[in-house]
Amino acid sequence: MNQVKGFAFSFVIVIISFLVSAIAAGILADLAGIWKKPVIGATAAFCVVIAGYVTAPSHKQLASVVWLIVGLIAAWDLAGNSYFPEGYEHASQPTFIPLFATYISGLVALLICMAWHKKHNKKYTSTPKG
Repeated sequence: MNQVKGFAFSFVIVIISFLVSAIAAGILADLAGIWKKPVIGATAAFCVVIAGYVTAPSHKQLASVVWLIVGLIAAWDLAGNSYFPEGYEHASQPTFIPLFATYISGLVALLICMAWHKKHNKKYTSTPKG
């Protein structure tokens, strides 16, 4: 039962992480005067995968992969049609830049989780010499 509570807690934290990171990234991108969609997507994807790994009570690698897959599907749905330059009446160039930024950021976060997991577990699984 503790695993169920742990994963329920993890789910809530990941959703909160998604919302807070997306809102904060949007505000900061707006203040910086840069294109918000790729910044929001990349930041949210990174935070979701990292939060999924950190808060999972067990099976951390699997949890981060699952959150990456959920995020990839959600990004495809949420990204919608993106045009560059955005915000202009006659924005003419369809682009996948926001979607690619989101996907790449999520994959980078997953690689960080895997490297961290490998390094962290190596300390506890190595056998003493001699």
